[in-house]
Amino acid sequence: MTRQGLPRTPGAGPATEQSETRAAQEPASNGTVRDAAASGSVANAGAPAAAAPQAKPAGRRQGLPRPGANAQPAGPAAQPAAVQPAAPEASAASPAVNAASPAATPAKPGRRQGMPRPAAGTSPAAPAAGATAPSAASSEAAAPARGTRTGLAAGAAPAKPSSSPAPVRSRLGKAGIAAVGLLVLFGAAVLLARWLVTLESVQGFLDRYPGESHLPDGAPVGLPVWLGWQHFFNVFLMVLIIRSGWQVRTQRKPPASWTPRRGKSPKKISITLWLHQSLDLLWLVNGGIFIVLLAVTGQWMRVVPTSWDVFPNALSAGLQYLSLDWPTENGWVNYNSLQVLAYFVTIFIAAPLAALSGYRMSNLWPAKAKGLSKVYPVEVARAIHFPVMLYFVGFIIVHVALVLSTGALRNLNHMYGGQDAVNWFGFWMFFASLLVIAGGWFAARPLVLAPIASLFGKVGR
Repeated sequence: MTRQGLPRTPGAGPATEQSETRAAQEPASNGTVRDAAASGSVANAGAPAAAAPQAKPAGRRQGLPRPGANAQPAGPAAQPAAVQPAAPEASAASPAVNAASPAATPAKPGRRQGMPRPAAGTSPAAPAAGATAPSAASSEAAAPARGTRTGLAAGAAPAKPSSSPAPVRSRLGKAGIAAVGLLVLFGAAVLLARWLVTLESVQGFLDRYPGESHLPDGAPVGLPVWLGWQHFFNVFLMVLIIRSGWQVRTQRKPPASWTPRRGKSPKKISITLWLHQSLDLLWLVNGGIFIVLLAVTGQWMRVVPTSWDVFPNALSAGLQYLSLDWPTENGWVNYNSLQVLAYFVTIFIAAPLAALSGYRMSNLWPAKAKGLSKVYPVEVARAIHFPVMLYFVGFIIVHVALVLSTGALRNLNHMYGGQDAVNWFGFWMFFASLLVIAGGWFAARPLVLAPIASLFGKVGR
């Protein structure tokens, strides 16, 4: 038994024996011919069959025709329910259709006809089901066959999402507008302060309250060496705490996890959160030592207000700073009242708030203390913790700016050199501390943190 399909004729159209042998179901006056390639069953349902379908020889399967190299194949609906010989009226009514369709070769017995294979460069098309074919042009410009995608043109690549930097530019634009707005407000405040200090009443206030309060009797003079070391450790830990805390807040997929070895049901946390909490513990230890030394050495009198005139003196100092006529100060002996209030708030208010809110949010908080959790919900802790971090960031920026702009060498000697002198010793100590802080900043990565964290727990993905 042999399988035989239709011949492949180069340059020929997608004619099949169904399109040539289709019977005219409607009268000649209609002037139209039903397209057999797409609506054979619909046309047969509208008129009685003129002839019975041809009987297929036994053992022969017939599929769809295979057009030539340059042909446009018909769609999958090109096989009608019944094949009929062409009527003379249909041939006379539309000679263009017959001229466009070459004569079909009779199928040989035992040959199977498969789906059409269009040649390269051709676009398969078939007429829509149930539509009439008024001319050869509409017959050739048929709809795509079923199973094909019509959303894109042939050879066109799907559109890729554009990687426009518009969001980045929008954020930068908003930041620039905010910076310009802050500069405008600062300039307006400076002009207002300079106008106020020209008033007689304001000048009398500045004479009465020069900007600093008197220290109690027995207050120490100068800054000890231990205070310089405490200052360095505090800055080092604070910078890394702010960095890791921001990463905990913004990271979506932590680089690694850490699980404590002890405990009945240890809770897995990210290695970034482990770093943040570990730095918090070191910062609390350093702060505890600092408080003890302040109390023992009497240095607390320099950072704790001891009289009510600290408030008007702080207002006077702030007005002098804002008018750019900064107050004369000597931090080696006494801070001005605005500095005293800032140090007091930072040491005795902001630091405890950061510690208590961080402890409530950590896994160290006792899960069984339901009554205590009701009194101090975790939502309250979150509402406190982040603004406190912003306060520390602002304090560091303003503090460093004032240290460098009010006699940098002398102030750095006070903090890092333990001496009241104007030389470069304190500056180089400060520069070395910046190198250590920068090294800690870049070392706080999973590659370095994982071996350290594995000493206290299990590190995984």
